[in-house]
Amino acid sequence: MKAIGSGDKRHFFKTGFRGAPGTFELNDEQLKRLQQTLLEMLKDFIKVFEEENIFYTLSGGSVLGAIRHQGFIPWDDDIDINMPRRDFEHLKRVFNERLGDKYVLCGPEFGRGYGMTHVQIKKKGTVYKAFNELTMKDTGIFIDIFVLENTYDSGLKRKLHGGLCLALGYILTCRKTAEDWKALRPYLSVNEVLKAAFAKKMKIGRLFKWRSLDSMAKRVIYWYSFCKQENSQLVCIPSGRKHYFGEMYKREDMCKSRKAVFEGVDVRIPKGTEKYMEILYGPNYMQIPKKEDREIHSAVALKFGKD
Repeated sequence: MKAIGSGDKRHFFKTGFRGAPGTFELNDEQLKRLQQTLLEMLKDFIKVFEEENIFYTLSGGSVLGAIRHQGFIPWDDDIDINMPRRDFEHLKRVFNERLGDKYVLCGPEFGRGYGMTHVQIKKKGTVYKAFNELTMKDTGIFIDIFVLENTYDSGLKRKLHGGLCLALGYILTCRKTAEDWKALRPYLSVNEVLKAAFAKKMKIGRLFKWRSLDSMAKRVIYWYSFCKQENSQLVCIPSGRKHYFGEMYKREDMCKSRKAVFEGVDVRIPKGTEKYMEILYGPNYMQIPKKEDREIHSAVALKFGKD
């Protein structure tokens, strides 16, 4: 059973909803301003991470940007971070004191109708609303955090745990689709394939309407983080682009880091970056894709705060 992960979902939304009424594609000026806002956010976070001894690395396309472009992929509109579960728990404890004046921490365990499995830190006083955020209360410009979860050395335990995580993650996306359906439906008219896919998920999600989106999201994270083996050989990112089994890595590769530069900022990337990039993007990850293969930057609303 395959869920649409956070990374795949963003690509799906950006391409599938192109031309939908009430949407717009980011122009060059908007994209540059968004990237600059994200970079300033990243600087704030790194300062706190270092002072609190919280381990992090850049994640996904941000790692690719660092090694291929020494910064943003020119057409990219986000920054992603990886963080082990125990470090994320540390961040939760200190967040309000260290960052709460400017930012809000959004994740499945915090409620407020978030309903997604990865974490976001959103800047207060801004708006960046995409199609997976139509009914959210917190819609600021954000940086994504993907939590590295422990997984079992035992192949049988790993298979059982992974299967459960995949099933629960898929059900949660269906439940969120059902929750968002009224707001989402007007945007689906431009793509019949997309409409059919979301209609199917909506019907499955309605079977679980007896349980709130927030309580279901909390249960998913309970199982994602169920393994407590901090010294296991492997870690995984169930909330990532390729889900539990597709994002299985050696702990040594992901929980140790090396230095890199991102838009002139000293950052950390995974020690096993080459293997990580190959798993996510294939062996030709350093090759710049053709323009037609790049993600489309579209949104429902974008505000940078006081203009």
